[in-house]
Amino acid sequence: MTERTVYSDADLVDVLWRDDMKAVRLKWHSDYDPADGVRKAVRAGIDFVDENKIENWLVDVSASDDGLSERDYAWINSDQFRDMISTSSLRRFVMIPPGPETRQDTAWVAEWETNTLRSFGQDVVAKVSSDMAEIAAFFAGEPTGATS
Repeated sequence: MTERTVYSDADLVDVLWRDDMKAVRLKWHSDYDPADGVRKAVRAGIDFVDENKIENWLVDVSASDDGLSERDYAWINSDQFRDMISTSSLRRFVMIPPGPETRQDTAWVAEWETNTLRSFGQDVVAKVSSDMAEIAAFFAGEPTGATS
């Protein structure tokens, strides 16, 4: 596995390029930020995606103790965020969900795949998984517009 740091915000997130998966990985240490760290990290990831025509996006919240602030939650549900993701080259989205040792409420995880497809259209696929082999296989596949 080769990872290269694209962007980092200490104690919040590392945005990494995973060459073995041809994916941008956002490794969240915490999703909560009272300022604009979440937006900066996502924009840095999208800039890298756009510059390199990346199709795979891995959101890893497995070790994130805190969820998004209300302000950031509103932003990821905004037209601005949807447009930024929709106009990118991204086609495959995977989320590694919060682990049992985190303090996060995980009720939202069950709807993440459906909400991702609803937000970004039929040209994308989405999956929730913690199995890196399964994630790598998913990223290697062709987009079909349906969840796995």
